[in-house]
Amino acid sequence: MLQFRPIALSDRDIVQGYLREKDIPGDQYSFGNLFIWRNVYHAEICEEEGFLYVKSGPPGDYDFMCPMGSGDLKAAVNKLREWCRENGCHFRMRWVPANEKALLETLFPGMLQITSDRDHADYIYERERLRTLAGRKLQSKRNFVNRIKKQNWSYEPITLENMPECQQVQQAWCRENNHCVEGGPKEESCAVQQAFRHFYDLGFSGGCVRLDGKVIAYTMGEPLNSDTFIVHIEKALSGIPGAYPLINQQFVEHAMDGFSYVNREDDTGDEGLRKAKLSYDPYRLFEDYVIEFAREEG
Repeated sequence: MLQFRPIALSDRDIVQGYLREKDIPGDQYSFGNLFIWRNVYHAEICEEEGFLYVKSGPPGDYDFMCPMGSGDLKAAVNKLREWCRENGCHFRMRWVPANEKALLETLFPGMLQITSDRDHADYIYERERLRTLAGRKLQSKRNFVNRIKKQNWSYEPITLENMPECQQVQQAWCRENNHCVEGGPKEESCAVQQAFRHFYDLGFSGGCVRLDGKVIAYTMGEPLNSDTFIVHIEKALSGIPGAYPLINQQFVEHAMDGFSYVNREDDTGDEGLRKAKLSYDPYRLFEDYVIEFAREEG
């Protein structure tokens, strides 16, 4: 039977090998994302016979990623099903991209229950459009950036020296969100702490914006696949018009050479976040699927 264990920083090279082979632009296919959220979502992995298995969620209510690797995918999926039977839990795969959904439908004809997961669809943008903010649809963003650029501002990459100032921005954001003591803000704060703590080990890059010498916004991310960079975290002090558009535009300009697209992750079904992400006119939504078995094989 599969033996799962908590994901660790030392797994980075192994996991990234499987992720690079898949070359999928979804946020769940980022080691950094899996690692910084591991304590929130109880992420665990198992490597066996050329496949990587990833599960998350509280005991008894697990979500599995589609097994990654070369070889017999049907057998790998059946191993997960057997693990679920042995552990008395429901089998559910989440974050399954369209191409693997199609493959699974051929491997398990008429057996699957498939639903689209819009709340976890990733917003993919063209890097050049985010850099220039060109065009009528992005005019309001461009106006905000141009106005704040008339002030005493500067951009710089995140370093050990300015990281404490970026963390102060995060702390201010927490104070404005019930001190991050419950719900989504608390969970995100845990992930952000991990991102700062392991910033260099995870291969992250980041940037921050100063206004009159004070850091007012920061962001960080990492290469996701062959043509896409992913932004994991972006925070700015409240009450400063243009702070978010500026840190977004500057990070794209300075940290993403060689990439065609930017993944700014999902909206988790939050209407305010959805409106904000749509306002940047995404190139496409990377939708994935939830797959369960409508019936078991006889």
